[in-house]
Amino acid sequence: MNLIKKHEIWISDLTHTAQGIVSRTFPLGASCVFTYAKKQLGKDFNFKLFKFPSDLNGALIQQIPKMLCFSNYKWNFELSYKFASLVKEKDPSVITVWGGPNFPVDINEKIEFLRQWPAIDFSIELEGELGFVDLVEKLSEYNFNLEALKKDKKKIINTCYLDFDRNQLNSGPIERIKNVNIVPSPYLSGTMDEFFEKPLIPLFETTRGCPFACAFCADGQASKNKIHRYDPERTKEELNYIAKRVKNMSELMNADLNFGMYKQDVLTANMIREIQEKFNYPKTVIVATGKNMPQRVIDVASIIKGWQLGASIQSTDPEVLKASNRQNITSSAYKKLIDFGNSKNATKTYTDLMVALPGDTKEKHFASLRWSIDNNVRSIRMHQSIMLVGTDMASKETRKNHELKTKFRTVPGAVGNYEILDKKHPIAEIEEIIIGSNTLSEKDYIECRVMDLFIQTFYNNYLFEEVFALLKSINVSTFDCILYIKNHPELYSSKVKNIVKDFISGTIDDLYDTLEDAHRHVLSSDTILKYIKGELGYNELLTNTERLFSNFEDTRDLMFKSVQGTLKEKNLFTEEIKNYLSELERFVTVRKNHPLSNIGSIKTMTFNYDFEEIRKNQYQINPNSTPTLKTPLRFDFYHDKEQQKYIMNQVKMYSAQAEGMGRLLFQSDSRLLFRSFAKSS
Repeated sequence: MNLIKKHEIWISDLTHTAQGIVSRTFPLGASCVFTYAKKQLGKDFNFKLFKFPSDLNGALIQQIPKMLCFSNYKWNFELSYKFASLVKEKDPSVITVWGGPNFPVDINEKIEFLRQWPAIDFSIELEGELGFVDLVEKLSEYNFNLEALKKDKKKIINTCYLDFDRNQLNSGPIERIKNVNIVPSPYLSGTMDEFFEKPLIPLFETTRGCPFACAFCADGQASKNKIHRYDPERTKEELNYIAKRVKNMSELMNADLNFGMYKQDVLTANMIREIQEKFNYPKTVIVATGKNMPQRVIDVASIIKGWQLGASIQSTDPEVLKASNRQNITSSAYKKLIDFGNSKNATKTYTDLMVALPGDTKEKHFASLRWSIDNNVRSIRMHQSIMLVGTDMASKETRKNHELKTKFRTVPGAVGNYEILDKKHPIAEIEEIIIGSNTLSEKDYIECRVMDLFIQTFYNNYLFEEVFALLKSINVSTFDCILYIKNHPELYSSKVKNIVKDFISGTIDDLYDTLEDAHRHVLSSDTILKYIKGELGYNELLTNTERLFSNFEDTRDLMFKSVQGTLKEKNLFTEEIKNYLSELERFVTVRKNHPLSNIGSIKTMTFNYDFEEIRKNQYQINPNSTPTLKTPLRFDFYHDKEQQKYIMNQVKMYSAQAEGMGRLLFQSDSRLLFRSFAKSS
């Protein structure tokens, strides 16, 4: 009996790994395309799923598939394209397919993109499942004769390609899946099982679509505005499936674009709480919080433990928001959301800000930072403005109207030498960022970034929460104190000076005028080794925050000198405050200096203030009216069992990722890292 061998169709959601894992989540999007295609076409084709380049290369050495398909994001495009182009060199009959948001919206830009990257045969837009299955079926009709299909200009759902002469764009009808439950669960089907063995965060979704139209976001397209939801029973089964199999992991990530905004999210929140009670997982839940319906978000957040509650506002300036087609929730609603989040000890409230958006200025960015601090946001996540392919902000019109000045740089961590078909190849992901405009000079841009570094180091992550609570109790602005740090470099130690100098260098020096310049310089044999070693191309904010954190004594000294300087400027520095600051400096040091080392040890220290009582008041104490103790108290400082487990899980996961320690500080709940304390028995 003669058996007809099935064609191989491989789907890859690749991540860079040379400097650690860059894309640190389970491959949810690619796995949904995989499971749907397998359901529809599994009888006729063999489908395989890949995440890591070494696995894909190993498989390619054994055989070449009929179709080689890739997810298309800014952090993996060049890596995927190198695989595609080299495989096509070896076997030109291989058909390559791409899908993801890293693709233009404008027709002329689509043509230009596909001409620039000739190893791309097809690009699938929006949701990939329907288009991918339709493409495979159409190719089957032509016996995988790419030339014949393109000459006939076949229309394929959600799919773009250049005709045979590469002159015209052929685009199929746009369709979204109305009933997303037709896509088999990547978890319940067992597709994701292999990834539980890796240091990856489980990623799940309960909805698809976004009702908003932000100019800087690829999900702001009108075709994605309608929301489609999965069956809640499926979600419940997935969450239990994940919780039963997860290993050495404390985090769970939700891929919904506006979680908490819909009434069905209350049901999902209860499901997450159930697995938390049953499995003690997850400790941290990472979501993109809904931009409207703050009371409902609060209701949802009250159920889940470990939700880092907040909202992305990007800027507080009306002109900047208008230029970005952005509409934030009202200030009063936002404050209500943050106040609730801060009242839950298990959460770390956050907001996201972007610098150098169209219309931005140094004054406007500083005002956004001040507003966030004044509203008690615990973690301000500051981002550079990236020109994402397929967004309105990256359009020629927006560039011209705002005279955007952009440069090209490597995506941090996404550089390496990779073995593909028995030969190593240098590969680097390149992104375009805004460093100035007709309202923001390059000098002011640098000042904004330096201020971001100090906010990230001194304010975020509770490193000096006790100090800022003191300032609040005597009506002194925390932002003014951090601004004092920025404006008084004479206070910096030599280590701090070098770190700030390196940060500025990393912000402006490692940039290129064009994409071609970036490729030419980065991929040279001498230069790429510097990137792989982390000497170039690193995330300057995360890396230098970690350096300031590791040089705790220098950072602490700068903090306390700046507090004294700020209070002296305001004529508020008294002998009582001086004495309390001296005690507080010792207290902060024993709690937070090198918190990830010797986590099983106990440290003991004596103080003239009852810090247990001060903690009950969230460290808000006015030393002018708080006398010292008549009898000093001894306190023990330690990590409890839950903290030790959390730290070991975080270190294990982030040590396998690019800029691991910086990302650990950025993503973790720092209160679980810092030592607990209690009166000595």
